[in-house]
Amino acid sequence: MNIKDKLEKAEASLSDVVRVTYILKDAKEFEKCWPILKKHFETVKPAATLISAGLADGKMKIEIQVTALKN
Repeated sequence: MNIKDKLEKAEASLSDVVRVTYILKDAKEFEKCWPILKKHFETVKPAATLISAGLADGKMKIEIQVTALKN
């Protein structure tokens, strides 16, 4: 699932994201993810939380949840 696509269906975009939650099986893996995440959220700078937890699908390494606010 692509976050950009879902936001577009809601007539929003990454620039409308005000909060993001990253859930990783291993918090140490965040460093590897950061360059990609930074590319998309660097100018937006949403509030962010990182949680280390088991994920429903063992093949998943990260789950990203966003909250967007559209004026």
